[in-house]
Amino acid sequence: MSSRAHESAAGMCSQRRMDGSDRANVVIVGAGPAGLGVARVLQDLGVPGVRIFERERIGASFCRWPQEMHFISPSFPANAFGLTDLNAIGFDSSPALMLKREHPSGAEYAQYLARTAEAFDLNVTTGVDVRAIGRDGDELVLDTSTGPVRTRFVIWAAGQFQYPDTRDIPGAEYGLHSSDVRRWADQDGDEILVVGGYESGIDAAVGLAAAGKRVTVLGRTPVWESDDPDPSVALAPYTRARLDRALANGSIRLIGDADVIGLDRPNGVTRVFAADGRSWSSEAAPILATGYAGSTQLIAACFEFDEAGCPCVTDKDESTRLSGLFLVGPELAHRGQQFCFIYKFRQRFAVVAQAIAERLGLDTSALAIYRDHNMFLDDLRCCDAADCCS
Repeated sequence: MSSRAHESAAGMCSQRRMDGSDRANVVIVGAGPAGLGVARVLQDLGVPGVRIFERERIGASFCRWPQEMHFISPSFPANAFGLTDLNAIGFDSSPALMLKREHPSGAEYAQYLARTAEAFDLNVTTGVDVRAIGRDGDELVLDTSTGPVRTRFVIWAAGQFQYPDTRDIPGAEYGLHSSDVRRWADQDGDEILVVGGYESGIDAAVGLAAAGKRVTVLGRTPVWESDDPDPSVALAPYTRARLDRALANGSIRLIGDADVIGLDRPNGVTRVFAADGRSWSSEAAPILATGYAGSTQLIAACFEFDEAGCPCVTDKDESTRLSGLFLVGPELAHRGQQFCFIYKFRQRFAVVAQAIAERLGLDTSALAIYRDHNMFLDDLRCCDAADCCS
């Protein structure tokens, strides 16, 4: 890109139009690991006018984690040896080094994100709620709580945790989704039912058991018995070790064939019903560890969705419905494989950044270092079931 063209592109950014709207080259929605991570790559490419809009604060989802909840993927400061910390958003930072923790809590990880954003001088604006995205000619127009913003590209990085999924459970209002809990020790009752047996369900059960509760976990399948090598569908070693310790104490009971179809609360007692006619009762509100609907539901008109409910994107992670809109983060999926962990979805930051930089006419040779650090996955054949490298 010529210096004159670069000045023109930069000059287009952060202007206010005659119609009162702001202007940018790239707007990133969400200041979590996905939003900050892709912003860092765009920064390395010299993409001008990148703005990050965050509704609350940097790392807001992690600040909502229960106090007892920690990362299941371990952090270790091995970046200098070419092995990037699994929970880092880039090859040049490390939560382990910064926090001195192997399995950070949510609050600790939010500190890492905030300090990283400051260290790299990323342009984050908090208190901006993006409500809709539409197209006007060659531009995308964002309807935000602070007014309209026009941009060439939008990167959706708003995450999942704040958007619990209870859509398929009649009577879900009689339960409490795991994402709404701030401390397991504060939950009422001595005996508690947990609906869902994957990571969030087992984490809930272990946390409740540690608080002196007796817990029954109702899983559709016995996920805790799976030996699948993909951590997206099997428990992490860290979780299984914690579960084994809790099981040894006799405080957790696992039921792996409970297809829960609904809840009811007659006479002050909550009943949980399974498809085969069984039911379980509890005076305390059951914990619903039923996963997350994801933030793309907020802009559902901008995406097509596949049969599994995943947003449909191109091999550049661009919406198949609205060109110029890209997706990064845990909702991303290709060929049935979910990029639901940081060490997975960060490998696609460079793909999105390259697509945007090339359309702006910028040199992308700076991305070579991302490939060297295993953070540039552009060959999706690894997502095929027979060759999955998860």
